[in-house]
Order: sequence, then structure tokens, then C-alpha cells
Amino acid sequence: MLLPCLVVLSVLGLGAWGDVPWDQAEAKHMLERLQYLFTKVFLLTGKSRVDVSTMVSRKEWGAEAVGCSTRLTTPVDFLVTHHIPGLECHNRTVCGQRLQALQTQHVHNNGWCDVAYNFLVGDDGSVYEGVGWDVQGTHTRGYNNVSLGLAFFGAKEGNSPSPAALLTAEDLIFYAIRKGHLSPRYIQPLLLKEEVCLTPQQPVMPRKACPTIVTRSAWEARETYCPKMNLPAKYVIIIHTAGATCNKSMDCQIRVRDIQSYHMDKLDFCDIGYHFLVGQDGGVYEGVGWRRQGSHTYGYNDIGLGIAFMGNFVEKAPNAAALEAAQALIQCAVDKGYLTPNYLLVGHSDVSNILSPGKALYNVISTWPHFRQ
Repeated sequence: MLLPCLVVLSVLGLGAWGDVPWDQAEAKHMLERLQYLFTKVFLLTGKSRVDVSTMVSRKEWGAEAVGCSTRLTTPVDFLVTHHIPGLECHNRTVCGQRLQALQTQHVHNNGWCDVAYNFLVGDDGSVYEGVGWDVQGTHTRGYNNVSLGLAFFGAKEGNSPSPAALLTAEDLIFYAIRKGHLSPRYIQPLLLKEEVCLTPQQPVMPRKACPTIVTRSAWEARETYCPKMNLPAKYVIIIHTAGATCNKSMDCQIRVRDIQSYHMDKLDFCDIGYHFLVGQDGGVYEGVGWRRQGSHTYGYNDIGLGIAFMGNFVEKAPNAAALEAAQALIQCAVDKGYLTPNYLLVGHSDVSNILSPGKALYNVISTWPHFRQ
């Protein structure tokens, strides 16, 4: 479940320092330790063990007088963790020198506005200020404006971060949540470094042409206006409508009209609640479409595409035609830029206290690419 649990996967380096080979066994060990760390953070109570206000400032570690200026709106919903190999250090003096070299690499070689990360945690157990809480980093394309970038550095080549570094990171995250910089229900997205990931790679969704979409005008939608989406979306939320299903296009169009009327007249939604609906006829029906917010999942309507299968799928899954249509729609969203390539796919029940999308359908989507429970 995304709430209150976490999706815990991390990034190693992302080319920020260089393409240094990384032992898979050691990487797996580090990921497991980080998984323990970031799950445990929600169990913390009371004050942090470390006074994060005493972190090593940019001036103290000798940062160049350069800086990024794009502001970061907080609290952010994502935390992206990195590990930077090749910068071994075990005290503030040496770690500061390593960061000076890293900043030089990022600014003068990579052409970035500053060191890439918001904060860095040294193997000496200290927090080093990067661009800070209120400025966007340059650590992860597609996530810089919605995430904090946290990088571990200083460990001996091939080793995991030290216990002191892990505990300090734990305290930093707790502090970020407590001070409103990071959402309490933050997520760590799955990201890849040169097609290599610490976890088994997911099956790749075959590339298909965009499915034919039955437009609003075709099913005679009422004219409405809902707020704009925050594109590209970062989630796909799979839903079932729980009502009657449909096997013919004409019947499905009637179903969609009925759902729109119910949502608007009974639930007081601005329109039908879903971005798209899928029938057992294999058809995709435009709901509010790509550019408008749905009303399907509180907290996710502006960043998640709600795809609803028409029918009740607690005991029996949708047929192959419907499932293939939904998968083609998701790939189409990525290809056309409406959905980030690093999207997370979840069931409605993962992000809301609800039975949707039904157990049978949930079991199917749990095998799809990008699924996260």
C-alpha cells in the first residue's frame, strides 16, 4: 500500500559523478539497508537524535559562490536517494574537499547551476548543505521540481553507507517531514541508471499504437469544465466502476453517459470522475481526457490518470480485449508526453480506502510494468 507504506527504490549516481562500476551484491545489500531505514522512519517518535540545524553549511565546506535560482514548492511528494561512488572520506575536512570537487564537476563539466543535490550525507555522519530546502536541484530529470534529492557519499569503494550516515539520513528525513519540506506520505520512485536497476527489471510493455478513443462528442457528453491537470502525470490509478459492464459500443456509450450523470448530479463532481473508461468491447472512452483533472482519488486527481474499467471485477477479471486496450492507452500516454516514463501504476485501493478495482482485476495489474503496491 502506498499509504502509509513506502515504495522504496533508490538511484545510484545517475551519472552525477561518473560511470563507476558497482558490485550488484553490494548494491543489493545497500538497498535492503535503505529499505529498512526509510520504513523505520515512520516509526520514529519524539525529537531527532541529531540537531539537523547544525548541518555543514555551504560556506563551511567551501562551496563556490554559484547557485540555482528556481524555487522548489514544498512540501514535495518525492524523495530521490542517490549514492555517489568514488568520493571516500571520513571527516569533515576531507568530505568538504570531496564536495568541492563534486561541485566543480557539476558546474564546470556538466554545465549545471550548482551541485546537483538538495543535501548530501557523508560517511562521517554529517549532513552537508547542497542547494537546500527551497531550491530545485538538478539530480533527476523529471523530478527536480517535485522532489528532494538526497545523496550518500564518502563510503569506501563497494561499501554501503556507514551506520552513522544512515542514522543521519533518517533524522534528516524526519526533520524534513516535521518542518513541512517533505510530505508525510512521500514516495521514492523507481528510476534507472543506464538501464541497470538494483531490483529485478520489470517486463517491458510492448509498444503499441494508440488505441482508438471514443470521444466525448461521440458518447454525447454534457459540456463541463474541470481544472487543468499537472502534466505529465506521475501515476496511473486503475479503478473499476463497480456497476454494470458492457460488451457492445452502443451499450458502453450509454453506461458512460449514466456514470457522468451520476457523478455530476448526485456526487456534485465537475464532470465524470475518470480520465478514461474501458469497456468489455475493448473500447476506450474519453472521460475528462488527458488535460483535465478527474475526481477519482483524493490527493491524486491532478497528478494521476484514473482509468476505470466498466463493471465489477471482484471475482472475475476484465476480458483480454479490455486489458489490452488499457495497456495500449497507458503506453500511448507515455509516448505522447501525458505520462512520465517513470510513472507508478497502482490500484485504486492502494491510495484510497475502497474495494476498487476488485481483487480479480488487482491480481492482473500487479503483473503490469511499473506496478507498485
